[in-house]
Amino acid sequence: MMRSAPGLALAGLLAVTLTAIVTWPQALDLSGSILGHHDTYFSIWRIAWIAHGLSTSPLHLFDANIFSPATGTLTYSDAMLLQGVVAAPFLWAGLPAPIAYNALLAIGYTGSGVAMFVLARHLTGQTAPALVAVAGFTLAPYRTEHVMHLELQWAMWIPLTLWAVHRTFETSSWRWGAIAGLFFALQTLSCVYYGVFLAMLLTGVVPLLLITSGTRGVRAVPALAISAAVASVLVLPYAWSYAQTSQQLGARDMREIVQYSAQPLHYVSSPMVNRLWGWTADRFGGNETRLFPGLIVVALALVSLGHRSRRWVFVYASAATLAVLLSFGVHNSLYRWLFDHVSLLRGLRASARFAIVVSAMLSVLAAFGAQLLTERVRKRQWVVPLLLALMTLEGLNQPFALTSTEVTGASSVYKVIRSSGDGVVVELPLPT
Repeated sequence: MMRSAPGLALAGLLAVTLTAIVTWPQALDLSGSILGHHDTYFSIWRIAWIAHGLSTSPLHLFDANIFSPATGTLTYSDAMLLQGVVAAPFLWAGLPAPIAYNALLAIGYTGSGVAMFVLARHLTGQTAPALVAVAGFTLAPYRTEHVMHLELQWAMWIPLTLWAVHRTFETSSWRWGAIAGLFFALQTLSCVYYGVFLAMLLTGVVPLLLITSGTRGVRAVPALAISAAVASVLVLPYAWSYAQTSQQLGARDMREIVQYSAQPLHYVSSPMVNRLWGWTADRFGGNETRLFPGLIVVALALVSLGHRSRRWVFVYASAATLAVLLSFGVHNSLYRWLFDHVSLLRGLRASARFAIVVSAMLSVLAAFGAQLLTERVRKRQWVVPLLLALMTLEGLNQPFALTSTEVTGASSVYKVIRSSGDGVVVELPLPT
């Protein structure tokens, strides 16, 4: 553990630095401003409601103060339960909710980068190539596209789950199996979309690991069963709340599902704010479908195909391919078959969000590509710094528009409403 501490510290420093760069200028004012988008306010309301619900009526936590008298209304969207629980003690202590939100957003970015470092270093056995994976996952243009979606930034449990699965195969230990199940549950509690996507990814990756592990894979089966059991115990009560809501509200509008299913051309579309590739935003994609993973990451992934660790490259290249296919949603026959047979998928609007898994898998492959380059290039000490510099330049964005969080006090209109009895309340302005 002591030997790994310097590498983790370096990965953390890199992830923090890249987070500040990619979300600029938020780092200049974490306490007085937030991203100017209505989904930012929605996220702040969710974490504030969870803190309120836990302190007043935990058994009715999902019966949020919207759409009265309907129940279970927190599950009308992603509840972000883990983020809410993490923030609750600080909100109870008086920390303003916007500051808690900014901290959670930063944790999502940096935590994902550090988690990717843990996985990539475990697979490559070296710190320097793993730092390239940190940059690939932290700077992924997909994250910029969803910078206003707090739940979609909490992707750290994807690489950590895969890391724990690898440890389970290597040790056949029930402890590592339980840890893998815990990490999977934490991803689901952080982001329902990613929990579903991670389950689908593992359905493909675990059989590949079993096939390529020989007798060691057979010995790991009981530990894998423990992993599934732990995940089920922790996730099923949460999933049940969403199942109840699904029965009440029905499936998503099929037009939305088609609209937000990716197509091949979307993978060359970058967010509009990206300085280098922003011109591709509306030429090749649109809202939710700007999925470009980054030119350098893709190039390094291709280089990794020549790496000596053919087993890992095969597994992660296969996983990346599977993730791309699943991101195509109803435009892809595999996803369409799953869509017809797994009712849970009918509640997900945007299969294009599978691009986060694509970015994760490509970041691992990029680490292998960087490692191969350092072995082949004469001045190897410059390879990783140069790659990090180029990846940072490619990830630079235009400054985000921020808005002040200054609150002058509750308006007197709320006092009037509170004394007016039951009725319907609409608060304006609403997002278009």
